[in-house]
Amino acid sequence: MKRLIIATIAGIMSANFAMAQTDYASLDLQTLLEMSSNGDACATDAIGDCYYVGKGGAKIDEDVAMTYYKKALPGLERMAREGNPEAMNRLAGANTIAAVCGTVDYDKAFSLYTKAANMGHAAAQNNLGTCYQFGNGTSIDYDKAFYWYLKSSDQGYAGAMLSLGFMYESGQGFDVDMHKAIEWYEKAADLGNFTAIKNLGYIYWSGKNGIPVDYVKSRHYYELLAERGDAEALNYVGFFYHDGRGVEQDDDKAISYYIKSANAGDPLGQYNLGNSYQYGRGIEMDYKKAFEWYEKSAKQGSEYGQTSLGDCYNYGIGTTKNPYQAYVWYQKAADQNHPDALNKLGILFRDGIGVHANAAKAKELFRRAANMGNQSAQTNLNNMP
Repeated sequence: MKRLIIATIAGIMSANFAMAQTDYASLDLQTLLEMSSNGDACATDAIGDCYYVGKGGAKIDEDVAMTYYKKALPGLERMAREGNPEAMNRLAGANTIAAVCGTVDYDKAFSLYTKAANMGHAAAQNNLGTCYQFGNGTSIDYDKAFYWYLKSSDQGYAGAMLSLGFMYESGQGFDVDMHKAIEWYEKAADLGNFTAIKNLGYIYWSGKNGIPVDYVKSRHYYELLAERGDAEALNYVGFFYHDGRGVEQDDDKAISYYIKSANAGDPLGQYNLGNSYQYGRGIEMDYKKAFEWYEKSAKQGSEYGQTSLGDCYNYGIGTTKNPYQAYVWYQKAADQNHPDALNKLGILFRDGIGVHANAAKAKELFRRAANMGNQSAQTNLNNMP
């Protein structure tokens, strides 16, 4: 996002400014348009944000966003010269996007963030911390990054709380401390920060860095995101109900979430819906629909969807058998080191299905899959002459 220099902590823009000034991030598109028409350059820039991420009643349109960012520049320059910290922060963000200013100028951005941060601007303090954390316009200095994130978080800025959690989780400047990371993520999540909520959901889902797996907590956080229509979260919630993890198993609820996730474009949601159609779990069996959803998932790069699409072509599930297409899709998934795909691709090379038989290649693929714990591949490898 424009306001952030590093994409790895995208989503930390939402916040409550503690300063006695307009919180442009909280305003809807119509209000911003009215303010912009009255000459407020910060509002014009904020309209760009609305179109960039699809908020405030705007649909995502990067071209429109860039138009508003460029339109705001002269006014932001003037307001920054007059000492407006909001304008300084926004102008700094503009200087990190070549499409807006013609070139990326981290030095100028760092200077502007520093001025606004020293004036107490919470978002600028957070962005200055980002500069120090990742060395944008200055040298990496974790102590200074921590200092500015803490200053920003003291003003209730959720993005800075997220950044502090990220530093503790990744061990930047000190030892990894997942409990501290969770503490900061929870503070940001309580303020509605999307990325913090997602991080907490994944930490409890995966048991990351020694944190005990807790499906009840994980489901709680993913449900918060699902209520906002997040496609990935909808799939996770569906999986909780599908497997009965942290909740009573319920195929009907699982399907309802998979359908929402798949229609929202999540590749794993599409795969899971296809799988449900293939095996008739929670929904009437329909091989053609299974094929269609696997194809959508596969074309988005999901190794699960690619492997299942390969199965469809290999065995004629919902489509005509096509050994070569089976090879194509198994290969795509194998390129992502999907063990099931590696094993199935090995079978094609072993038996000369869709490709020329190649025992050496088959053994290589079986071995790779077996080393990843695939028992079928191990059996196939053992049976090779």
